[in-house]
Amino acid sequence: MENLIITAREDTIVKKLIVVLSIFGMVFGSACGGTKQLKSTPTIEASATSTSVPATETPIPTKTAIPTETPIPTITPTPLPYVENYINGLDLGPYLTGDPNSGESISESELRDLIERVAPYTFWIRTYGTENGLEYAGAIAGEFGLPLAATAWLGTDLEANRSQMESLIEMAKNDEVNLAIIGNETLLRGDLTARELMIYIDWFKEEVPNVPVTTTDVWAELKQYPELIESMDVVAVNIYPYWDNVKLENSISSIQTWYEEAKATVESISPEKEIIIAETGWPSCGKNGDPASQQYYLANLNAFAEEMGIDYFWFEAYDEAWKVEYEGEAGACWGLWDNQEQLKPEIEKFFSGDIDETIVEAAGEPSLELTYIPLMGDTDDLEGMVHFVNPDDYRVAVYIYVPDAGGWWTKPFYDYPLTEIDEGGYWSCPIITGGIDDQATKIAVFLIPAGYTPPLAAGLSSLPQSLYNASVSEIEVSR
Repeated sequence: MENLIITAREDTIVKKLIVVLSIFGMVFGSACGGTKQLKSTPTIEASATSTSVPATETPIPTKTAIPTETPIPTITPTPLPYVENYINGLDLGPYLTGDPNSGESISESELRDLIERVAPYTFWIRTYGTENGLEYAGAIAGEFGLPLAATAWLGTDLEANRSQMESLIEMAKNDEVNLAIIGNETLLRGDLTARELMIYIDWFKEEVPNVPVTTTDVWAELKQYPELIESMDVVAVNIYPYWDNVKLENSISSIQTWYEEAKATVESISPEKEIIIAETGWPSCGKNGDPASQQYYLANLNAFAEEMGIDYFWFEAYDEAWKVEYEGEAGACWGLWDNQEQLKPEIEKFFSGDIDETIVEAAGEPSLELTYIPLMGDTDDLEGMVHFVNPDDYRVAVYIYVPDAGGWWTKPFYDYPLTEIDEGGYWSCPIITGGIDDQATKIAVFLIPAGYTPPLAAGLSSLPQSLYNASVSEIEVSR
């Protein structure tokens, strides 16, 4: 399941290219089609004159007009918009005015129009429900080279749940589903228990074992059920700093804090399982919502996700007016397109790259990540990444703790206490450089400003507090 969306994104780009080339192929093929056959040239027979000397004139052929070919109409492909900033995925609620809770449905043609409009801007589509017109979503998304994350909408009505699941399974068996989502926030609403959700997940796995499956909910609910996390192919979380009353300027930092906690938790339950953001967004109206705030959150979220390698779905594609009744004014304006299907001006600037660069701040707090920790006895280098810093402005300081050598030691060498960071944020440091370094039981790593000289350690019982004060991020691990 790892890199599911990245792989699908590559497939999507290829599919979109094929669609464009096929259109031009049709145009070229029409223009270069076979020529029409000319009609045979008629002749006029001359009649003999009544003279004493009969003579036969040679028939003179008349000029034959060469028929002109009927102009062949050319097909002009609809120009694709210029997009500099793409979105990983879009959550699509197609009910722009009518309330689906009152039985609203959507036609296949209406759904196609909605998907076609957003297709150039995203790599995935997610839908909510598998009936009332949404059963066509996978086939339509495929027409535009988009993979589909289809959600079976589950609640307290067991018959309705069965119908949703059967439709989802049928779609998946027809190769129209790339990620199956079994229920959305059913734990948060209290509609189903974790065990009941797992029964539905197992049902889907038995019917369609080749399609990845998950459920989506808030992290506060999911983290309570390790067995549910283990049953998922990918952990999909809905996270909304807006609804958590987080200030806009702190919104991305709050996501970073959540992600680091979630990553550690998931790693302890099901190592290397991917975590994605299934829903997040910011409204363009209502309390603390406006077009500039929505653009700010989207731009910084996108920068954060790219930096951290997290795939996300933006909630949502279109404004849905009916949500005012349930969520207040802000409920009707989470979309990037309004309910008249017009792309919002501030969002159009984001897609085209025409935004004030100053609004895209350091999207998260400076941080360190250890990507490879050698086992005791190994001679491999320690490896890691830094995030949300300019690599030219920072260095990494590494120390190892060797009990039988008196304590903490500077690495890689006493004379070379700093490790440089490449432009992509990657760094590596030899930690086995002599003596009994391979017996080190602890490793400490500090991200420090480039102008700072770290304290040198050659058997220190503890590292100086001044090092922690100067560091913008630090990690200590035992092994």
